[in-house]
Amino acid sequence: MVGATIATVWNYVFNLGFDHGLNHFTGSTRKSIRIRFLHAVSFELGLMLILLPIIAWWMGIGLLEALIVDVAFVVFYLVYAFVFTWCYDTIFPDTGAKKSNVT
Repeated sequence: MVGATIATVWNYVFNLGFDHGLNHFTGSTRKSIRIRFLHAVSFELGLMLILLPIIAWWMGIGLLEALIVDVAFVVFYLVYAFVFTWCYDTIFPDTGAKKSNVT
């Protein structure tokens, strides 16, 4: 329950920040394969850094052991995050219009 809640909040915060940064630097939130890979890997690494201490504490093990336990989950969700965001962007494509940076 705690992990799912943290993952949900991280998903919102990370994607909002990533898309905002991508739009700022490129004028669009369209993602190439390279950017999709960067997005998926950085999302999972960030979530892993957040969850590792919690997993270690919860299981009463060290951080290295928690990392080993977490690797299978990270690999699965890395592929899932890549495919999910690709599908999402296909269903809801960016119009390509440059958004103003003026707030």
